[in-house]
Amino acid sequence: MVQFAMAGLIGAAEILVLERKTGALRRLLTTPTARLEIILGHYLAMYTMILVQLTVLVLFGQLILGVDYFRVPLGTLLMVLITALWSASLGLLIGTLAKTEEQVIIFSLVVMLLLSGLGGARMPLEFTNQTVQTVGHLTPTAWAIDGFENLVVRGLGLDSVLMPAAILFAFAVVFFALGVWRFRFE
Repeated sequence: MVQFAMAGLIGAAEILVLERKTGALRRLLTTPTARLEIILGHYLAMYTMILVQLTVLVLFGQLILGVDYFRVPLGTLLMVLITALWSASLGLLIGTLAKTEEQVIIFSLVVMLLLSGLGGARMPLEFTNQTVQTVGHLTPTAWAIDGFENLVVRGLGLDSVLMPAAILFAFAVVFFALGVWRFRFE
């Protein structure tokens, strides 16, 4: 589920590149809309798309696969909201760094595969040695996976997702700040 949240970045980040290439971002500057509002609008669109995607995956897991996400509904809600927040921030950053649509795809895939592999989406980190676990927890994906696993695998409560959510929030703030800093309207 965490990997799929990052997979949605390709289309979302690509919109920023297309708007820069077509001059749509420059034309937006001729309106009374502030630069921050334009950036937040793009971010909100990415966030909403990823939030809907994660919600569908949670509902599918709960209703079809029997994964008990609703055992701790507030914990699941917090993890879904914060995972979407982090992923959208990453999408904004990728969209501001990429110059072409091809770069968006490459950056998104490399980041998705690297973070998924290191963070435990391919193989659970608890089956790896301590060094791999330590390196894995330098990535946001490991914390997102930990939060969801605390709820549905380990049977823990809401308090078990507070630290993973806080760390994901920190990643979201850093990625968002870098994305805003690198955002170009040309």
